[in-house]
Amino acid sequence: MKIKRLVIENFKSIERIELIEPNPFTVFVGPNGSGKSNIFEALEFFDLVSQYKDASSLFGGLDSIRRKQNTTAEFRLSYELEKFLIERDNSIETTTYNFKSEEDSALTIEENTGRISYKDQEFQQFLNFSRIFVGNKNRLERNDNKRLSLSASNLEKVLKRILSDNTLKNEIFEWLELFVPEFKAVEIDDRDELHWFEEFAPNYFTKDLISDGTYNILALLTAVYQSDDKPQFLCIEEPENGLHPQVARELVDFFRIMCEERGHHIWLNTHSQSMIARVKPEEMVIVDKKQGTTRIKQISKEEFKNWRMDEALLMNAFGGGLAW
Repeated sequence: MKIKRLVIENFKSIERIELIEPNPFTVFVGPNGSGKSNIFEALEFFDLVSQYKDASSLFGGLDSIRRKQNTTAEFRLSYELEKFLIERDNSIETTTYNFKSEEDSALTIEENTGRISYKDQEFQQFLNFSRIFVGNKNRLERNDNKRLSLSASNLEKVLKRILSDNTLKNEIFEWLELFVPEFKAVEIDDRDELHWFEEFAPNYFTKDLISDGTYNILALLTAVYQSDDKPQFLCIEEPENGLHPQVARELVDFFRIMCEERGHHIWLNTHSQSMIARVKPEEMVIVDKKQGTTRIKQISKEEFKNWRMDEALLMNAFGGGLAW
């Protein structure tokens, strides 16, 4: 599945932005307060609104979300896929969903609950959405083992399920050996307590004894592998937190490989120069703000093919995205 076009309208600082054929692996860069997180929040909101009746309260209420207060369509998020155009409109009183599809039977709404289900697997992928911001507990927290909550507070439960699959366990261990020196093993015991083992340490370390960066790496790997073999749409905020610059750089390759091999969409926002240096031009989206309105600029594959993206950004070659 490939997104051909994505439009977000009237959400916080976003008046209207449009992404044309964004890469499955995409990195959003720009100054603090430019609206990078608002793009991810818009996607998260339209995922949660189909699951929770009062989802807007998780984002500060409708008045905090709406950019324009007197429009007929309060919010709009549209995906144009290879086969489908999806539009979701939210008004103050009710939430309505309008889907234009080649197959009328693709969408089912249960009369009693109003819950929405999708017959087609391409629709289902967009329900398989997660936004991850490790340690940030300002949103609904999950307590199951199916997928991580925003802050990754349920990491032990999700990781325990993943490690029960030996194939996935071996893959995760191989990545951990690359990212963390002297890593030996990690396990979750019957009490859902994390045990971290290192080559030359006689005893394991518990969660409170490992570094924030190590825990962040565990959470990122867990997020990518949490859906088993099913493609998912992940929006990850500031994955570089607590990481050595070299590890942050290697994570770019990891995320790109996971998109190619597992069919994921993995979108990041970052301030890490190490990560930006590893990004290809067509994988970067510049985010800026003018007169309070978030703007974006996609970079073409040919436009800066001989540049390192961090150097081009800091030299203002993109004409935006700088702190001042």
